[in-house]
Amino acid sequence: MEVEIIFVLFMLYVVISLWVIHAKLNTITEHVKRQDEDFLTDEQIEKELEEEWDEK
Repeated sequence: MEVEIIFVLFMLYVVISLWVIHAKLNTITEHVKRQDEDFLTDEQIEKELEEEWDEK
């Protein structure tokens, strides 16, 4: 009986831990996605450099 309770509590601990890790990884992923959207792509940078070069 005690072994079953310990096993259930251990499994509960594992599930809660994995859920917390999953939530934190989602937060980090969303943060990285937002940062990626702020940066220019290579094509955009190249286009801006060409426009600056043409102006000179």
